[in-house]
Amino acid sequence: MSNKVLTTRGREVMAEVLSALPFVAALSAGDSAWDVQWSETNPPAPDLGATGVLSLIGYVRPTIVDFVEPDPEGAIVTEEGGAYAIATGRTRYLRIRVSVPAGAFPDVYVREIGIFTNPEFSDGLPAGKTVLEPGDVVAPGDLMHILWSPPQFLNAGTAYSRNFILKV
Repeated sequence: MSNKVLTTRGREVMAEVLSALPFVAALSAGDSAWDVQWSETNPPAPDLGATGVLSLIGYVRPTIVDFVEPDPEGAIVTEEGGAYAIATGRTRYLRIRVSVPAGAFPDVYVREIGIFTNPEFSDGLPAGKTVLEPGDVVAPGDLMHILWSPPQFLNAGTAYSRNFILKV
């Protein structure tokens, strides 16, 4: 018999490797049937084996990928109630911030967001372009993180931002 553990340092190394990969976020309308389930004891939840989103609206590149650390006084607050501060070095907590400018996807409900790594972009895509056209993403890559949430309506004047914390 033996015991083994993935050390904190090992987790930091894994988060560092992930931070160097390209990411893309897929915004999805999800399923409107979920809307009535959010007040129930067991709201809808994504499948652990999910490989994509249900009803793609569009893609955005993250505006921030950095390391954070739990901090009850931290300025980075997630909708789940976690609070984090920007770390001075690598940690096992990787923040991926998704920002959708006002008017990017007007008159849609976002219920699902998938964070993909290793996307394949079309040739000539400018490095700084964050809101992507349908033809800009040849393949989204590997789905690493998926969020299902109550619907968020985006109209021409609505901007949307969310911090995803990947705990490795």
